[in-house]
Amino acid sequence: MGVKPEPVRPETESAPEGSGTTPAGHAATPDVPAERWTVDGLEDTPRGPVARLELPDGRTVVRPLSDLPPGVRGGDLLAVTDGPDGVTLSLLPDETAARRRAAQATLDTLNAAGRADLPLNDDGDITL
Repeated sequence: MGVKPEPVRPETESAPEGSGTTPAGHAATPDVPAERWTVDGLEDTPRGPVARLELPDGRTVVRPLSDLPPGVRGGDLLAVTDGPDGVTLSLLPDETAARRRAAQATLDTLNAAGRADLPLNDDGDITL
């Protein structure tokens, strides 16, 4: 017997009246931190578009793209909030942007260090 996955509601879908959640679909207990999932990739499949999501423990799960907020892209960070009506996924644009800036800075540092170690001729071409 398998475990039936909980329904997932994107942040743009409103909660039913009297459900105990805020209009954005978040649980009414703001002191409970939401888990963060990373959108690892978006794919077209024979069953429709899906998103591959990386969980904090490194496992990945695949969900229909329709379960995610509109405009989601690979690399986006999602807040996962468990509420009485199921799980709500919402985009974290500020955290996503900060993570992208940090990754770019690391890449720039690695590239600069790598260029310094390359044997270059006077024209800037790599000498093999």
